[in-house]
Amino acid sequence: MTRKIVGLALLNVLLLAGLIVVIAASQFGVGAESLMLGPARDRISSIANALSLEFESGFPRGQDQLLAEYRQRYNAEVFLTTPEGQVIAGPEVALPRDLIDRIKRDVPPPPRGGPPPRRDAPPREEAGPPEDQPGHPPPGRGPPRDQLPREQVFLIITHNPTSYWAGARIPVSGPGERRRWPGILLLRSSSMFNSNLFFDWRLLLGIAVSVIGVSVLCWWPFVRGLTTTIAQMDRVTEQIAEGRFDAQVAVDRRDELGHLGAQINRMASRLQGFVTNQKRFLGDIAHELCAPIARIQFALGILERKAADAQLEHVAVLNEEIQEMSGLVNELLSFSKAGMQVGGVPLTAVDVASVVQRAVIREAGGHPVEVTIAPDLMVMANEAYLLRALSNLLRNAIRYAAESGPITISARRENGEQVAIIVADRGPGLPESELEEVFAPFYRPETARTRETGGAGLGLAIVRTCIEACKGTVMCRNRVPSGLEVAIKLATSEHA
Repeated sequence: MTRKIVGLALLNVLLLAGLIVVIAASQFGVGAESLMLGPARDRISSIANALSLEFESGFPRGQDQLLAEYRQRYNAEVFLTTPEGQVIAGPEVALPRDLIDRIKRDVPPPPRGGPPPRRDAPPREEAGPPEDQPGHPPPGRGPPRDQLPREQVFLIITHNPTSYWAGARIPVSGPGERRRWPGILLLRSSSMFNSNLFFDWRLLLGIAVSVIGVSVLCWWPFVRGLTTTIAQMDRVTEQIAEGRFDAQVAVDRRDELGHLGAQINRMASRLQGFVTNQKRFLGDIAHELCAPIARIQFALGILERKAADAQLEHVAVLNEEIQEMSGLVNELLSFSKAGMQVGGVPLTAVDVASVVQRAVIREAGGHPVEVTIAPDLMVMANEAYLLRALSNLLRNAIRYAAESGPITISARRENGEQVAIIVADRGPGLPESELEEVFAPFYRPETARTRETGGAGLGLAIVRTCIEACKGTVMCRNRVPSGLEVAIKLATSEHA
């Protein structure tokens, strides 16, 4: 969730930047060249001024060597050309047609008298152009050496291969000459991210850090508050789904999330009331049924002693039905009692191995049960409730899977704060859609609807109620290739 919101914020910044560029280009005439050349214009102008001074001083090292030094310094090829695109210093290269057209468009033609001297030609004595010739400075005069006009710097991109050309008009004069010729200084790079010439990566990094910093300052409090609130709601709703209706969302907000948190708390309170009333109702019914069932059992005892031999079979069937009804009422009482005391049950440190051994002795009845539990494993629980839950799980496993192989009971620590007690069998398991529903009261799988194969459907419901009373959780899953595994998770005695 946080990553999505942060990504959306960065996308928003990029889209806004793109929109600003489009508006600047369409409304204010700011093109791609201006945007890319802006940070480098002064740098290229300074390079042109420095080279112009070098040329005027007589370039004792030679033009090509001088440009080679600049190439190493700025990691770009350096050329000196005439306004017609004729290379007079630097590596031999055929200038692209687009570049030549751009030079001719932005730079006036040279004065009469021929082009500047090529490469390392000796100085020559030539008369300069007339001082009154329009468009050209008189001999010995020209633009100031400390700064070239910024508008004389340009950038063009050519393709096949892609090259970035930066150009600047500079006055060129040979050694000992007073005449200045208009020359074009060209710098070529294969990358726009040439930090010595175009973009300075430190500038880009500073801009990126600034944009991200401003975005974080604007978005982070909102994102943090939003994700924290949603995470808390997620935890609380998960607890409510596990039957812990006392969980509450502590949200002090006045927006839609605050309203949603209040509704979650209200829903939990109402569910708590519904479940409590249901269990109280079942407990009251079970309690009221105890007295008439006891009277019926007493009457059946008298009837059995006085009945004729031909009637004893019918009395036995009736007694069996009454015993089943009595067992169901006892299950209802156990379920209601455990459910009504959730949160008020005293918890103590319980030895897991000891409770499991007692459950095996009570329920195994000669069926093979394999127990793998460390002798010093302790959990915080109500010993009677934990024994009842383990007994019910073991009884179910024996009823449905005793013929498929031994039943195993194991326990292990998880994350250092919990203990998982696992009861597993090798039976047919359950359909995936029923793995959660089996813990509902009176729920029985379709394959266990008869008296011979299924009980009243309260066994696993009592397991969940007892474990939740111990502030634990219970869940089941199918094993591979077959079997069912039920896991009880309780807090260790060290982290209670």
